[in-house]
Amino acid sequence: MPWWRRSKAPASGGQVIDQDGVLVPVKGQQADDLASLGAYVAQHGLRVVDPGVPLAQYTDTAAAMDVWRTQPSVRKVVDYIARAISTIPWHVYERVSDTDRRRVTDHPLAQLLAAPGPGLGPARLWHSLIVDWLIHDRWCAAVLPSADTGSGWELRRKPARRMHVLADDDDRPVALYLVRSTGPADVVDLPAPFLWDSGYAAVGADGTSPMDTLRHVLAEQAEAVAWRRQVWQSGARVPTVIERPVDAGAWSAAAKARFATAFSAFMGRGGQAGGTPILEEGMKLVKIDSFSPTEARDVEGRQLSDAEVASAYHIAPELVGARQGNYSNVDAFRQMLYTHALGPYITQLEGVLNALLVPMLAPGSSLYVEAHVEAKLRGSFLEQASLLQTAVGAPYMLRSEARARQNLPAVDGTDELVTPLNVLVGGLASPRDTAPPPKTGRPLVKSASRPDDLGDADSETEALETRLALWAQGQADRLLTAADAAKDSGPPDFYALWAAQSPERQAQLAAILAAHGLRLAQVGAWSVLGLWNPEADGWDPAAMEAWLAAAAETHAEQYEQAGYEACTEAVRAEGDWRENLATGMAAWVSAAATRAITAATEAKSFGQQDAARVSGLTYKKWVTKGLNPRPSHRALSGSRVPLDDTFANGLRWPADIRGPADETARCKCDMTFSREE
Repeated sequence: MPWWRRSKAPASGGQVIDQDGVLVPVKGQQADDLASLGAYVAQHGLRVVDPGVPLAQYTDTAAAMDVWRTQPSVRKVVDYIARAISTIPWHVYERVSDTDRRRVTDHPLAQLLAAPGPGLGPARLWHSLIVDWLIHDRWCAAVLPSADTGSGWELRRKPARRMHVLADDDDRPVALYLVRSTGPADVVDLPAPFLWDSGYAAVGADGTSPMDTLRHVLAEQAEAVAWRRQVWQSGARVPTVIERPVDAGAWSAAAKARFATAFSAFMGRGGQAGGTPILEEGMKLVKIDSFSPTEARDVEGRQLSDAEVASAYHIAPELVGARQGNYSNVDAFRQMLYTHALGPYITQLEGVLNALLVPMLAPGSSLYVEAHVEAKLRGSFLEQASLLQTAVGAPYMLRSEARARQNLPAVDGTDELVTPLNVLVGGLASPRDTAPPPKTGRPLVKSASRPDDLGDADSETEALETRLALWAQGQADRLLTAADAAKDSGPPDFYALWAAQSPERQAQLAAILAAHGLRLAQVGAWSVLGLWNPEADGWDPAAMEAWLAAAAETHAEQYEQAGYEACTEAVRAEGDWRENLATGMAAWVSAAATRAITAATEAKSFGQQDAARVSGLTYKKWVTKGLNPRPSHRALSGSRVPLDDTFANGLRWPADIRGPADETARCKCDMTFSREE
């Protein structure tokens, strides 16, 4: 009889399973009685609802048994985790040395992980096993010989409801208890050809189902759903009552019954639900306070349950829609998903595979299994291209490979790697660079003169404001067109809609702000150089580009976030979502003027600070400007601090990007400088 069909029936002087799932010895008459009962069951079989489950394990099994079908919060969170992990490919590597690893694809171990069963993809198998794990806190798969797979082996899931872990007095796992639909259960001593794992349990080693812990929260959600359903069924569809005039005379029983029948028929016609019934002469509708959908707080209740379940599984509620998030933190949560959130789950699965499966299929070898998490962490093609090009210091794709990616036909002479002449080994890091950074200090260069086309601060600010307003309006029109085409019957998935265009939008805005920022920084710099350093000794406008580019990216991210929040709030408001979205986008476009003025003042101030440092100036003074300055800025007017210090409001200069919006937005203040030996 194969080991996976072996059944251990209790015998005289043998062992039985106690109420805690622990193997204990029995003797004497007790053993004889149990042996007789076991022999009878082995011969005739015993069919029950869930045969052979020890009572110690029945509580959590019963609590978790139907939760996947009946609890939407649990299914949403558990399925999110299971889908995310089960689609990660498993790679097998050989440890050649401490500094050398080689991926293995032709070993039975790698072949089994790639195809765990006949016609079965790994994602579906691992999805089921992970759902078992997350709901029951245990999972199990048998490693069976198979002639139908290329590896010669098969992974077969053992449902968690039919699998338990038996322990000794120290809660150390000693056997697997596998329940069958008929006949006695199989008790398999460990170690055995199984992959399995179970979590912590107060007694034994069978794990503790999270459903047992969440039982009260889930029961509360079920009661809330039942209550809301009863309210919807029993509540008045029309929030009015019908009044009949007092002087209308006696209402005969037949007339009253006829009207009640007609009104009931009207209420029963779904197509007219919520309409106005036809009343008899003299009757009128009087509005009353009645049940409203808002009072049921259905969405809030469901989101609370979703958040509780997500927190229990250590998943950010924003990822499953259980709590409203903004563009920045949802994007951050997605980036942390496969590290902080799912990382522990993945590490535990890797541990099981390396501790149990590798010794079975590759004993004595230096092979190991690792989850290829990088497949999930890859950025967009543009992000990958930029990172790889910087990492290798040169172009990394052949022209033929690029044409193949675009589904273009092959062209002769495109199978060579083209390296621009400005990229040398040990020189520039990327063809996108223009010059290596200076090794020490600032470059001692002299600007030829102030650019002829450079205007004053007001004209350059106005140019940025106009450019930004036109750009924002174009982006708003583009987003509204995409939203209107995405879904005609209701508001689309706005996060996905916004995120689809966000990288391109932010890159465009950052480029605009960086280009205009450099001009405004030069305006500010020449206002200082003209007084203190007319020859511009030691100053170079190119030295400001890196800082201005970083500031432009921050401004673009902040403006993008503000647009996402405004439009999301508008879409969720009452009324027509298209009109609401148009209103939100209009507010975003109008905010472009504020962003332009703030960015312009900051760039000009940075240029002043940069030129003052090169010119050897040591103090700066705040000059308040504007028709209606803030009280805090009015109080700062004339205050003087050392060049590298901050003013009393915590800003390094007017509109400093490190400051809060209430101190920087639309700021038009200025600075003057002095030198003291």
